[in-house]
Amino acid sequence: MEDVITVVIANYNRCNDLREALLSIMSQHYSKVEVIVVDNASKDDSCEMLAREFPDVVVLNLSENLAMDGYSVGFRSAQGKYIFQMDNDSLMPDAKVLTEVVRRFEEGPPKLAVVATRVEECFTISDNEQLCQQDTRKGPINTGGFHSGGVGFRKAALEQVGYYNRDVFLYGSELFLQMKFLAAGYKIFFYPEILMLHKSSRKARSIDGLYYEIRNRYWFLRYFATTSEQVRFFPAMLIHDLVYSLCKKSPIAFFRAIHDGFGSLPDSFGPQLHSREPDFIAEIEKIGSHFNLSALWWRVRSQIKLWIDQYF
Repeated sequence: MEDVITVVIANYNRCNDLREALLSIMSQHYSKVEVIVVDNASKDDSCEMLAREFPDVVVLNLSENLAMDGYSVGFRSAQGKYIFQMDNDSLMPDAKVLTEVVRRFEEGPPKLAVVATRVEECFTISDNEQLCQQDTRKGPINTGGFHSGGVGFRKAALEQVGYYNRDVFLYGSELFLQMKFLAAGYKIFFYPEILMLHKSSRKARSIDGLYYEIRNRYWFLRYFATTSEQVRFFPAMLIHDLVYSLCKKSPIAFFRAIHDGFGSLPDSFGPQLHSREPDFIAEIEKIGSHFNLSALWWRVRSQIKLWIDQYF
């Protein structure tokens, strides 16, 4: 007898993309699927479209945009033993995505809390076969992380560690949640053979987006890293983010992020969360080193190449 899996989508003003995402869910072979759409106070026709075209979908209409925490609203209402989160601009390119996610949970260890799929940037399902050939690895691979464009959760584990933090809002919300799983000793396994497609926006990242990205990095280290780890990582990270913001022509975002990132942590964070779990420690090291001076040099070279290609 199959267990119920709940698919949760948070939506904000992406009516057409949301329709395509839901149609890809409706094509799944798995028989017991609950679908929840959390609408973050959209101003477009999303809610009307849902009522008209998808009457069986559970719609939770919010009065304000909670961004990533909108998923948390859906998680709390989910009836499934497993939860599958996907973006409103993601697609399930294969009819067996949910079947394969559930199978990994059932065959995996009891501590497997997260089944991470391979999320590729792509605008049409027709590119599916070519994308599959680009990475022929098979899971489980212990990467420690996941992409919000397509990820499965064991609901009991999710309820134990908690959901997304409302104050993080955007850019890095997944990092905070995955660290809570790792701190509790749960496993996050990556299965590259389970493919999801993501239609990323072609618009350039806004100043607000850059602000959230940088600010949340400082909150991340202040909340999860030990004092010695912070001393090791913060100086290089500050230099990295200053140059990074200048390359993006948004220095004001950097200074706003510094002001708020090193101010008082929001009450929603609670006491600092440290752990001696090996996967937790490894993830701190990975995140810290990802924004060091070596990473900065790579990003600067990439930006210079972009400018040369654009203007010459």
